Amino acid sequence: MEPAARYPLSSRQRDPGGLARAPQHVIALALRIKGELRVDALRAALDEVVERQESLRTRVHYDETDGNLGFQEVLPPLPVPLTVRDIAVEPGRSRDDVAVDLLTDLSQQTMSFSVKPSLRASLHRFDDRDAVLTIQTHHLFCDGWSTDILRREIAACYTARVTGVPHTLPTPVPYREFALQEQEFLRGGKAAAARRFWSDKLAGAEMLTMPADRPHGPDTLQPQMAIGNFTIDPGSFAKVAASAAQNRCSVWHVFLAAFMVLAERVTGRSDITLFTSSSGRPSPDFYDTIGFFVNPVPLRLEFGGCETFLDLMLLARKGGAEARRHPFPFPTIVEMTPGLMNGAADPRALMPILNYINSPVAQDDTGFAASVEPVVMPEERTTSFLRGGFVWTFLVAPPGELRCCVEYEPGAVDAGTIDRWGSDFIDLILTIADQPDQPWRKP
Repeated sequence: MEPAARYPLSSRQRDPGGLARAPQHVIALALRIKGELRVDALRAALDEVVERQESLRTRVHYDETDGNLGFQEVLPPLPVPLTVRDIAVEPGRSRDDVAVDLLTDLSQQTMSFSVKPSLRASLHRFDDRDAVLTIQTHHLFCDGWSTDILRREIAACYTARVTGVPHTLPTPVPYREFALQEQEFLRGGKAAAARRFWSDKLAGAEMLTMPADRPHGPDTLQPQMAIGNFTIDPGSFAKVAASAAQNRCSVWHVFLAAFMVLAERVTGRSDITLFTSSSGRPSPDFYDTIGFFVNPVPLRLEFGGCETFLDLMLLARKGGAEARRHPFPFPTIVEMTPGLMNGAADPRALMPILNYINSPVAQDDTGFAASVEPVVMPEERTTSFLRGGFVWTFLVAPPGELRCCVEYEPGAVDAGTIDRWGSDFIDLILTIADQPDQPWRKP
């Protein structure tokens, strides 16, 4: 047998600190399936998804001394381990409770990045017409956007098996092509222009940090992160989205405007650089590809001259548009601006990481039984394994509720501080949506 072809690592796969490949760096999801379900067709559908999506059968090799060096190789199609078991519901509990428990337990399980295929599935059956399908992948080969693709492909491949009618899924561009295109880009003129943009934009900048309640370090870190959950009900959040659209902005711009005000109140600074994330997909060619694309983006916002909430939103929109016009791998940006991450090592501060989980993949195109719904936790649980981390995640949960989840290190900051910051942030979102033309500074 000929050896598998080798391809360069993408910037996302380079991992000098070992965090990207850590066994805790996993993605878990669960689907509640009601109605007739053929296990043989489900098993075949999972196998077909792995055949279609190369990242799920890609092995990454790292240099023993430098996680920035290595290569990836694509393995032949591999069968997906699918376990099937019947489960009982204890007295006093509901099937919905058990479904949430299954997702919670799965989220806490580890997975080696070297296991192939990077897809594990279990079908937990209450009876012949009610079950929970749990799925786990390693984050090195998948991201939040990819989970919607995964759901859609499982549904389409399953339906094709049951009906005998071929699916019409687009052929995904292999993830390895992303790494090759990235290397070609870095050698070209567009990369030179991006270097100039980021060098100028981030001159003298340092990522925003917020004050900790007490110094923190390796000796103070806890085994488990804590989390603060803050929500906006579906009706109120629909008004936020409508207000943003009326001003030719998105809800993300509202979030950023609210965070600017919060940051100024907490730190007194009106020139901040936020650690945000983007989908990292360089073009629509990769919109149907499962893989690790998400890319950190340092967003510098100088808002001292802004008068109103709307001014802040428009500044956020402009900053985001400029960043999208100059896509660049985050590790390279850090190399160019060595002072950018200084605050991360400050034992008296916390660097917020803003993560908006959003993708354009249709959410309702996943039906392959009478009813297929994602299992949604009553409130979000901790998922971060970054000790000392401070992650602000925004997501929209069915039926349209905004969830703002703040994961933090309890050894560094009190729950009361997080409650105050999170509540203020939610209040600011609602105020901005209701009164965008009002001055953002307090009298």
